[in-house]
Order: sequence, then C-alpha cells, then structure tokens
Amino acid sequence: MKSSTREDYEKRLARVVAAVDADPTATHSVEGLAALANFSPFHFHRIYRAMRGETLFETIRRARLRRAAFELATSRRPVVDIALGAGFESAQSFSRAFRAMVSVSPTAFRRGSKNFADYVRGAPPRLEEEEEMKVEIVEQEPLTLHALRFEGPIGEIGGVWRELWRLLVARGLAEKIDCAVGAAHDAPDPQGRIVYWAGVALRVPTPLTDGLEIKQIPGGRYGSHRLVGPYSGIGDAFPRLFGEWLPASGFEVDQRPALEIYRNNPYNTPEAELMTDLMVPIREAR
Repeated sequence: MKSSTREDYEKRLARVVAAVDADPTATHSVEGLAALANFSPFHFHRIYRAMRGETLFETIRRARLRRAAFELATSRRPVVDIALGAGFESAQSFSRAFRAMVSVSPTAFRRGSKNFADYVRGAPPRLEEEEEMKVEIVEQEPLTLHALRFEGPIGEIGGVWRELWRLLVARGLAEKIDCAVGAAHDAPDPQGRIVYWAGVALRVPTPLTDGLEIKQIPGGRYGSHRLVGPYSGIGDAFPRLFGEWLPASGFEVDQRPALEIYRNNPYNTPEAELMTDLMVPIREAR
C-alpha cells in the first residue's frame, strides 16, 4: 500500500491555495479544485476545512479581499468598481466582508494607507494535536435504510431525527430497529447547509413507511472511531478524523458517504454512555 502522508496532503492542498491566489475572481468549483489536488470531489471540502482550518469559500474570499486591498492602496478606482471586480454583489457586501476581515472600512483602509497583511484575520491556527484517535479498519456490510433526506442548516439536523422517530413509532416500527445511521457526503457548504440522511436499518424486511425513502449505503472498508459520550462530540471528532488520522493513515477517502452509526438508544442510555461509530469511507492510496 502506498503511504499517503500528511506532508503529501499539505502539498496537494497548497496547489489549491496557489490556484486561488493566482486568480481569486475566477469561478472556482469544488470539482475543479479537488481534481487539482488529486482528490475525489466527495469529502474534499471536509478534508480541506479539517486541514486548513477554514472553508474553501473563506480562502477564496480572503484572496479576493487581498486583491481588492492592493487596488485600494495603489489606485483611485471607486470602491464600488473594486467591489464588483472582486466578485462582490455590491459595495455594501464588500464593505461588510472587508471590515470583518481587516477591522476597518475600505475607505479608512485607503485613507490610512494600511498594510493589508498587518490587519487581515487569517485562518484560525490549528490547535496542538490531542491524544491520538483510536481508529479501527472495518469491513462494513451494505445497509438499506428507511430514511428521511434533509437539506438545510446543520443546526437543524436534530429536527429530522425527531421527525424520523415520530414516524417510526406511529407505524409500530420502533422495536424492529437494528441501528440508526446518519449519512453525509461532505461538510456543510459556506452557508452552513448540508445534505444529510437520517435513517434506520431494520431487523426484518419491511414495506417502506409513508414519508420515508430507501437510502442504500454501499458496503466496504471504513476507518471507524468509536465516540463514547454526548452526541455534541461528533462535531469535533469528524474534523480530527479527516484532518489528523486520514492524512497519516496511508488511505484515501472514496465516494461513499461518511457514516454515524448510533449503537444504543439515547432515550434509555445515560449521555456519558452513548456510543457512536464515526466512519470514514476509505480505499488504498494510489
């Protein structure tokens, strides 16, 4: 198996940053940037955010603001023209983004001849690595889920689970559940929206319940980390899997969804004893 080290991942992601810096106002697609870094577009954004400390959107926006700051400091072009040239819809949206990143307005920046590099707020620094995650390589059988598809803000995922349980209880299926599974192909988009399936695998073949859909999860190899404790820990554990464990594992992520497999019932299990297997779909590095 070919070793895929963190240094290799960093170099591949550096190609993305260099491409954005070279032409900030170009229409950069996730698919195009993923291909440049030799990653599958599935999960690419999740890997990028975990390793770089910010989203692709934030990298592109900062590159555009840096280009705009150069024009503010070296030209007399109207602010609105610079804003539109940097890809912003209006001078107002540009001004808000500029102030959020540089702490002063575009006009004040120009008037004070400020150095953008001295004021810009860059990507948050990565924290020192915590205790090494325990990850097991497992072969997961294919799963057939009775599921609800959700597309919206990540903070509203709890609502889709509550609706799923309501439907299952109403149809008398709660006692037939083998496990509950959450599935997502990638991290939330720049607006915090995600495409996510909340579903259950049932012990016996069962006709599809009204309001649900069948979601097929292909089987295969996964890197699996068991999280013990509150579900709130999922938000920290997945970035560590993609940003710490995966680059040093010798594996690459493939096109199957990442999974959350809930191993016990939150309604009769103490929060500290909840068990969730967080699973990253992997293949041998090429």
